[in-house]
Amino acid sequence: MAFYLARAKVSQEFMEALVQRPEDRLVSTTKLMQGIGGRLHYYFFCFGEYDIVLIYELPDNQSAASLSMVMTSAGTVTEVETTPLLTMEEAIGAMQTAGEAVGIYQPPSRAEKSGA
Repeated sequence: MAFYLARAKVSQEFMEALVQRPEDRLVSTTKLMQGIGGRLHYYFFCFGEYDIVLIYELPDNQSAASLSMVMTSAGTVTEVETTPLLTMEEAIGAMQTAGEAVGIYQPPSRAEKSGA
C-alpha cells in the first residue's frame, strides 16, 4: 500500500457542528479509510492555512482520489491537498533508478543570445 499525507480546510458547517457538539472524528474517518481498503495512521487538527492533517495508507492513487471526493462531496472539507509519500526503501529505489538513468535524458540546449 502507498502512504499519503493530506492537508484539508474544513467547511464552516463542519467546524460549527464540532464546536456545538464536540466529537471524535477519528472513529468515522477510520471507518471510511477501511471502507476503501486503507488504514489511517494519524489525524491531527491544526491551525493556520489548513485545519486537519491526515497520514494514511491506501492501495493506490485511485483510492486516494476517492477519499478526497468523499470528503469534499459530503461537505466536510472545502479543499484537500494530497501528497504521496515514499518510504525510505522506496526513496532509495528511486535514487538507484535515477542514478542508472543519468545521461539518458538530454536537456534542451541553451542557445546563446547573439548581440545584434
